[in-house]
Amino acid sequence: MPDSSSTVETPPLIPRLLKFGLLGIGALVLLVLLLAGYINWQGGRAWKKFRAEWATKGERFELADFIPKPVPPEQNFATTPLLAPLLDLTRVPGSGVRWNDPKGKERADALANLGQISGRKKLPSAGQWQTGTFIDLTEWQALLATNSASAPSPQEAAREVLAALRKFDAELDELTTASLRPHSVFPIRYEDNVSALLPHLSTLKGISQTVRLRALARLAAGQKAEGLQDVKLGLRLADALKTEPLLISQLVRIANVQITIQPVWEGLARHDWTEAQLAELQTALAKVRVLEDYGRTLRGERAFGNAAMDELRTGRLPFSDLGGPMDNGGKVANSAARLIPNGWYRQNQLTLNRLYQERCLPLVDEAKHRVYAGQTQEADKAPELQKAGLYNLFARLLFPAVSKCAAKFAHAQATLDLATVACALERHRLAVGQYPEQLDLLAPRFVEKLPTDVISGEPLKYRRESDGPFTLYSVGWNESDDGGEVFAGKAGGAPDPNQGDWVWHYPAR
Repeated sequence: MPDSSSTVETPPLIPRLLKFGLLGIGALVLLVLLLAGYINWQGGRAWKKFRAEWATKGERFELADFIPKPVPPEQNFATTPLLAPLLDLTRVPGSGVRWNDPKGKERADALANLGQISGRKKLPSAGQWQTGTFIDLTEWQALLATNSASAPSPQEAAREVLAALRKFDAELDELTTASLRPHSVFPIRYEDNVSALLPHLSTLKGISQTVRLRALARLAAGQKAEGLQDVKLGLRLADALKTEPLLISQLVRIANVQITIQPVWEGLARHDWTEAQLAELQTALAKVRVLEDYGRTLRGERAFGNAAMDELRTGRLPFSDLGGPMDNGGKVANSAARLIPNGWYRQNQLTLNRLYQERCLPLVDEAKHRVYAGQTQEADKAPELQKAGLYNLFARLLFPAVSKCAAKFAHAQATLDLATVACALERHRLAVGQYPEQLDLLAPRFVEKLPTDVISGEPLKYRRESDGPFTLYSVGWNESDDGGEVFAGKAGGAPDPNQGDWVWHYPAR
C-alpha cells in the first residue's frame, strides 16, 4: 500500500538564516534602545539630583550666571580708545581673524611690546624682588636709547629710559585717566565657549611690563609721585580682568600683580616713599583681593565645561574643538556624537561637577583667608582622574591642574599681604626711627588689621635683622617654616614657589 502520510518540505537555508538574522538584529536594536533608555534615565536622574542638592546651597551651574553684565562705556575702563580695538574683531573663515581697527590694535600692541623698538625678542631683566635684585636701568638704556655714546650713571640711565618712553606718554596718560572708571568689562564673546578669543590678555600683560619699567625709572630719577601713579595704574591693569570668569584671565591678572610689585619693593628698599605715599600705596594694594575671586573663577570654569558638554550633546560643537585625545584618531563626527545617549553626557557632567564641588572649591576659604595646600595633592590624585573610563573622559580633559591653580592664587595673595605689611613697617620706621621688634606693634596705627599667613593661618613670620632691615615671610606652598630661605629657580628668574618660603626682605646695606 502506498504511504498516505504527507511529505514535509524543508525551507531553503538562506531565507531561514535571513529570518533569524533579522530577528537577532531586531533583538539587538531593542536591547540597545533599552540600554540607551536606561543610561538616559540613570544619567539624567543623577545629574538632576546633584544640581538640585547644590542649588539649594546657592550653587550655580549655568554659564549665563557668570558672564559679566554690560556697563556704560563712560564707566568702563575696557572701552577707553586704546583698549577698545583689542576685541573689536571679525572671524574670517579660512583666514583667521581681522581686526576692525587695525591701527588701533597696532597702537596698543606697540605699547605692550618694547622689543619692537630695538628688534630684540629677549628684553633685559626688570629685577626680581623675591631674590632681592634691583633693575639694572643701564641695560634698558642701552636697549631703548641707542644713541647714547657711553654707559651712563643709574640716574642718567633712568632719565634716558624715561626719554625713550616719552613716545608713549599719550597712551599712558589715557590709561591713567581711564583707570579712574569704576568698572572694567571686556566684550568677550562668551557664546563662542571654548572658541572664544582672548587677545587682550597678552596685550594687557605687555602694557603692565611697560608701566613697571616707567615706574622704576621714575623712582630712580627721583619722581616719587609719578612712580606711585604708575604703580596704581599697574594694579588697575591687573584688576581690569577681575570680572572675567576664566582661569586664564585670572592667571594673567595674577601675573600682572607680580609684575607691579617690583617698583613697590624697590621704593621701599631705597626708602623712596613718603608717609602719605605709603598710606596711599597700602590702600591701593588692599583693594586687590585675589582670594575672593578663586571660587567665582572655578565656578565659571565649571559652567564653561557644562556649556561645552551641552553643545557637544546637541551636536553644535564638534569633539575635535576640545582638542586632546579626542582630536586625532579618536575624533567623533557630529552625526555620530548625536547618537550617543544623553545620559552618557550627563554622567560625565556629574563627574566633572562633583570634582569641582568636592575637590576644588574647598581648597580656598576666602572668609578665613586660607588656602589649604596639603589638600591639593589629594585633589590632583582623585581616582576619577587617574584612569580613563566611560564617565570621566571630560573630567580628564577639562578639569584644571588644581595644585598649580591654587598655588598661583595663594602666592599672589601672600605677595599682596607681604607688600601691605612692608608698607606699614616702613611707616613705623619713618615715625619711630626703626622697624618694630614685633609685627603686632603695627596695629592699629599703621595697619588696621594684620593679615595672617594664607597657608598656615598663623601670623606672618617676622624678625628684625642685625645686618639688615628685616625678614618677613609666609611659610610657602610646602607648609614648612624654612627660616625665611628662598629657593632659587631658573637663572635670573623668580624662585621656585613650590619650595622654600615666600619672603620679603631687602639687601643688607
